[in-house]
Amino acid sequence: MNKRLLAIALVIIVVIAAISVAFLLMPSGDREMDLKVAYSEKMNYETLMVANDMGYFDEAGLNVTPAIVTGGIQAAEAIVTGSADVAAMGDAPAVLLISKGIGAKIIARVAGSEGMHRVIADANITEPKDLEGRKVGMQQSSSSHGAFLQWCKAKDVNTENVTFVYLNPSYLAEAMYSGEIDAMVGSEPWAINTENLCGDAVHELGNSSGLGSSFPIVLVASHKALTEKGEALSRLLEALDRANDHINDHWNDSMAICASHTGLTVEDQSKGSGLQFFELGFNATDVQSMTMTAMGLMDFGKIASVPMIMDHVDLSYLPEE
Repeated sequence: MNKRLLAIALVIIVVIAAISVAFLLMPSGDREMDLKVAYSEKMNYETLMVANDMGYFDEAGLNVTPAIVTGGIQAAEAIVTGSADVAAMGDAPAVLLISKGIGAKIIARVAGSEGMHRVIADANITEPKDLEGRKVGMQQSSSSHGAFLQWCKAKDVNTENVTFVYLNPSYLAEAMYSGEIDAMVGSEPWAINTENLCGDAVHELGNSSGLGSSFPIVLVASHKALTEKGEALSRLLEALDRANDHINDHWNDSMAICASHTGLTVEDQSKGSGLQFFELGFNATDVQSMTMTAMGLMDFGKIASVPMIMDHVDLSYLPEE
């Protein structure tokens, strides 16, 4: 009886081993179109939400697995840990990521907005300098954090006299409402959420317009994806290019798609998205914007030096014009 069980066990082991070998020997083409893409279902990431809902990834022959994260910081972490092949994020998380020297590279900018980062303050705070001695909430190391540092420098606000309160962005509105902080800094929907919850008790003290930055939303690919999934990356950008065309040509439909993911009303979604531009590419303005952000992060002690941005960019996957 024991010999019989042993024989059965050996057969099972042989079958499992054979299946495993067959899987390992499967043509790489069967898997090279698989991509794990990390992005947030919030404003600034409309391109990815529309591409997924419209089926553009499938039509490009891709098998995209979305990895939904809270923001760009978490998207960057997904690249570091290897849990994503590609991640969408703002300029500050991207600068922090490429500064790690792990071989990840920016492959495109999908969107941007000069004024996407907003400072919402207590109604009694009427001038930027009034923030000195106050508590300002934001997500640490986010693009909004980087934008706020640039904004303070432009407005002659001494950040050493500002108390930075680092919070999950989804809690910023409640923190303003409860008086835990005197002002918040964020992109959408966090700024609109704060205005909706607090009403006339708050107002927009300023935003990131006029700082000379486009605050690009970029796609960063892991070193592994760059070396093993080049065709998939090209197809991904083609799908995202189609999504941007759809946003620009069919605004109302696109806003309805995005609102179904962000939880905003279509009106609020349209208001926030309307601050942005949706265009695939990467140009000198993006380089300048990211360099400015890097300088702010270095001054604040987040990175040791300002990276040469183009050393961490590979535009060979962009669709031909």
